[in-house]
Amino acid sequence: MIHYIRSRYPDFPIHVSTQCSVHNIEDLKMLKELGVSRVVLAREVPLEEIKKFNELGIDLEIFIHGALCFSYSGMCYLSYYKGGRSGNRGNCAQPCRQNYELFQDGEVIADGALLSMKDLNTINRIEKVLSIGVTSLKIEGRAKSLEYLASVIKVYRRLIDEYNRKEAIKVEKELLDDLYSSFSRETTNGYLFNESNEKITTNSSVKHQGIYIGKVIEYKKGQIKVKLNNELEILDGIRIIDDKKEVGFTVTRIIENGKLVKSSSGTVYIDVKEYVGVNAKVFKTQSARVKKEMKSYQYTSKSPAKLKIEIKQNKQTLYFSVNQINIVKEFNKTLEKARNINDDSVINQFKKVNSLPIEYVLVDYKNDDNLYIPIPEINEMRRLLLEEVKQRLENQLEREFKEYKFKDEDNYIKEKPVDEVSFDGDEFGNDLINSNPLKKESLAFHLSEIDKDSAVSPYFGVNNHLAVNFFRNMTNGIIVLSYESSSQNALEISKYDKGLGYLISFNEPLMVAKHCVVAKACGKEGKHCGMCLKHQYQLKDGSNTYNLKFHNCIMRIEGKKVNRKAPVGLIGVKIE
Repeated sequence: MIHYIRSRYPDFPIHVSTQCSVHNIEDLKMLKELGVSRVVLAREVPLEEIKKFNELGIDLEIFIHGALCFSYSGMCYLSYYKGGRSGNRGNCAQPCRQNYELFQDGEVIADGALLSMKDLNTINRIEKVLSIGVTSLKIEGRAKSLEYLASVIKVYRRLIDEYNRKEAIKVEKELLDDLYSSFSRETTNGYLFNESNEKITTNSSVKHQGIYIGKVIEYKKGQIKVKLNNELEILDGIRIIDDKKEVGFTVTRIIENGKLVKSSSGTVYIDVKEYVGVNAKVFKTQSARVKKEMKSYQYTSKSPAKLKIEIKQNKQTLYFSVNQINIVKEFNKTLEKARNINDDSVINQFKKVNSLPIEYVLVDYKNDDNLYIPIPEINEMRRLLLEEVKQRLENQLEREFKEYKFKDEDNYIKEKPVDEVSFDGDEFGNDLINSNPLKKESLAFHLSEIDKDSAVSPYFGVNNHLAVNFFRNMTNGIIVLSYESSSQNALEISKYDKGLGYLISFNEPLMVAKHCVVAKACGKEGKHCGMCLKHQYQLKDGSNTYNLKFHNCIMRIEGKKVNRKAPVGLIGVKIE
């Protein structure tokens, strides 16, 4: 894809996603040579490593807040396996939030949401994060509310501005309350700060927790008495948890000292439809105030423009600027003086921009002689100006176009060499040139190792004929298509090349993770505990059983053994 874009649009900036799992200096060097301007690093890279990467002179982007993937990014097929929704293609069903049982030699030793991560939160260590000098900070917010979006950005924006002004960084309680009432799970500083297994995962709850605001001290039918230690407001969302259940609802009445009030932080009565026990904990899960504030927040994708208007009797001039576009438009209309004129109405008429993606941040209007401009004249002047603006904006978007040609247009394999082939490597497919992070070597290293006879691993994610052509410039060997490549997609690609492999017998690769569920379950937080060498481990979710494999404290989750037929025209590939 990089080669394709570079060939057609040489000035187009390319950012590499965290899905590429870039976590070493060799891959960064390779991407920089290919013309990549920014890389979103894998979430598993610690700050001390990132600091070294800065020396390469490539923009770095890192995650600082939000949900974490259990798997190495780009190395998870679990969602695809369970329901056909590919996490690698932005459609993850979040199976890591579900409950699992961990078996050791056939016996259950742990259960719960064993693959569920705590949420990344670097608010209290933001100064350390900012000190390493990355270009961009990334906040994960998939499927979150607008209230969460506003609250989390508000907090970090404030802290970053204080840091840049060299002020003492302070986290205001009100800002945090707004954030955590919008969405909160248990949090961690994550792999950025080398957190251990125990501190980075949780199997207690995967849902929004909210903030603790008090406890129930009395119950009577249809109503509870709550002692608050934080503010509660009409239309706030709350969650009440006692020993047996939890109840969630929106507060519609607050009674304090026998009177209806709009908000309180004292002892109050609120209506409730279900019984909850005394000492039940009360959490705020939605802030009515933050939701109300959201109405004042606006997002715009319009570019800020400036307009200067000079009106003289026989000459009218419009000076317009937006981005790097500067336009001067002159008109020679003869105007007469007016007895009185509403300057604001004239300015507002000029400011209309139709549907162009601009908004005026400054309009300077000069009409010292109090000359009258008829509305039709204003409209004509504005129309001619905006026509030129539109044309200039469209021209600005044009990029240098080059007809894309392959390095060798006729380098595809024209005839199918064999019907079936087996690789005798271990479960990771060692006989294939392999990009899997279970190996210590980098993607750049594996690419450099490919020679004219190499077979290309399915872990490279080959899913289209452009990727096939890329590898055909390196090898005449079998190119094994991605595990996610459907039979129909494989048939389409095989029209270009007859040397493509299709997996027909293999252990389904589902996830590669830095976190080890065995080490956590056994209380072995240190590296190389060796438990995986002494026992056999499996995960079960009720309908599926998953085998766990380990290499150098990296855990791999595998599905069942697959046996299927290759589509006509493709080479069946077995990994024994």
